[in-house]
Order: sequence, then C-alpha cells, then structure tokens
Amino acid sequence: MFRRCAACHTVGAGGGDTDGPNLHDVVNNPVASRRPRFAYSASLAATGGTWTPARLDAWLSNPRAVAPGTSMAFAGLPNPQDRADVIAYLTKQ
Repeated sequence: MFRRCAACHTVGAGGGDTDGPNLHDVVNNPVASRRPRFAYSASLAATGGTWTPARLDAWLSNPRAVAPGTSMAFAGLPNPQDRADVIAYLTKQ
C-alpha cells in the first residue's frame, strides 16, 4: 500500500524529501517536525501533537479533516485495512 504514498514520499533512513517529507521514523514523533528544512503547510504545523497510530489513521483517512488547508493533495485511503497496512509499514521504518 505504501506505493501510493511513494509518489510523494520516501521512507528510508537518510532519504530525501520530494513533494512530501521523508517519513522515516515518523510514527510516535511530533507532527510537522521530523524534517526541519521541509516546508510543511501552516495548517499541518498548527495541529501540533504526535503522529500516533490513531492520528495517522485519521490523517490517512482524510488529511483535510485533520488539517484543513493542508497542501497535501492526497484524498485519503477509505479502506481501514489499507490504512492499517501503511501504518504498520511506517512503524517498521
């Protein structure tokens, strides 16, 4: 499932940012902070908090509901199992 995310994100340690930030070690870390040189949208940065699995599930379901005005163009993953698979993959990174 991460292949859909890979259109805009890398996940490997030391990977670069593309249209989106590298997602290595994103789970259980602060929102909009892992890549200090990446230009996170103001709406995402303003949400604060931590990327817990539950929060990632909400984000992957509908990014605009979590951070209205986000610059992320992704519409979301409607299937809960697809979201769980992506979160499990990110947790291992």
